[in-house]
Amino acid sequence: MQIELFIKRLDKIQQSKTGFEYRLGKPLQLSDITTTEIKLGVVIPEKIKDFYIVANGLMTTNPNFEIIELDLWTVEAGFIHFATFDTVNQVFFNVAELNSAGEWTIVSKDNDYQITLTISSFWTNKIWHWIEQNHKIWSDNWLIN
Repeated sequence: MQIELFIKRLDKIQQSKTGFEYRLGKPLQLSDITTTEIKLGVVIPEKIKDFYIVANGLMTTNPNFEIIELDLWTVEAGFIHFATFDTVNQVFFNVAELNSAGEWTIVSKDNDYQITLTISSFWTNKIWHWIEQNHKIWSDNWLIN
């Protein structure tokens, strides 16, 4: 993920979409991430670390979207809640194993829907379907909503 392009796209939307605002969390140090890995007993994939080194979380309004700050992560039954869409639709990393892409699969536990295999796809594709078009990407019929 090229975080600079991600931020530029957020800036562009903020300038053109009435009511849309975003706020990035403060950057983390690699030592902060390592501390979280030890606390949770996981090894965070590099592309996820890349984001948190630039911003410890993200909040948007109109529509509402949040990437959870790293220090708020917990592992429950092999999943980490890391993002929330529309204030109630939680999205999780399946941290029980690495998938075929060598990353954590991103899922909606409510309906057992696999959103994507990679965080890169999440950043470059899925998030924008929600922010720009209000498509409910946490559902298997999001293309028709």
